[in-house]
Amino acid sequence: MTTPAAPGPVPADAVAADTAVSAPTAATPADAVPQPSPPRSVPGDRFVARAALVTAVLTAGGALLGLVRDQTLAHLFGAGSETDAFLVAWTFPEFASTVLIEDAMALVLVPAFSLALARRGLATSPRDPVGELLRATLPRLLLVLAVTAAALAATAPLLVRLLAPGLADPQLAADCTRMTAVTVLTFGAAGYLSAVLRAHHSFAPPAAIYIAYNLGIVAAAFALHTAWGMRAAALGVALGSLLMVLVQLPAFLRRLPAQRWRPTGRCRPGRRPWRWSPRWRCSR
Repeated sequence: MTTPAAPGPVPADAVAADTAVSAPTAATPADAVPQPSPPRSVPGDRFVARAALVTAVLTAGGALLGLVRDQTLAHLFGAGSETDAFLVAWTFPEFASTVLIEDAMALVLVPAFSLALARRGLATSPRDPVGELLRATLPRLLLVLAVTAAALAATAPLLVRLLAPGLADPQLAADCTRMTAVTVLTFGAAGYLSAVLRAHHSFAPPAAIYIAYNLGIVAAAFALHTAWGMRAAALGVALGSLLMVLVQLPAFLRRLPAQRWRPTGRCRPGRRPWRWSPRWRCSR
């Protein structure tokens, strides 16, 4: 009878595979399961909330000072022919502020400067897009506004007769219109600066413009009403419109593109062929 042969040694890798298949799967500890990370506050959200709060407070302050302004004019001048003449002259600043500050500048320039800032971040152009936009728009805009303001002042008597044919004191209204005509220029400049600053995410100076405006009117009315009469209020409108520009000017100047792009042929090691450099260290 033939004796069956003894089984040979089993290969080690087969034993390992057998063990891996037959061994029960170890339970994964609960703490090893990836947990969703807790929601974190986004810094942008805090910035938007802070900007909204500052804007709301400053806007409310401007509205409150507007009430103080109206009460001041009523207390100093009362109701009469002089007040009627001033209100006719005030028609032009009110219209200019709506068009130049609230509507035209905000709707056109904020998207334009936002796009220029995005292009600056991409660095796809040899020139700074923000500086190019400033040079292309600001001088022309100021020239057009200055000519319009001068034309408004020159035609003040005619405009008064058209707006208020039966006015008791048309000469006073014409004088007040000449003083307030400058607001076409200053309101346009204030609206331009507001649009640039909003595109740069700077919201406090644009929100403070009506505080400065109303303070200028109240201060001029109190200081000059005895000597100038109702013309003091018209001068206050011009002064307040100038303050609207000045309150934004420091923030605007800080954001001016003080540096320039310069094409370079050879640079120091580690520097790119195009470099945003205030000293133009790379030379052709």
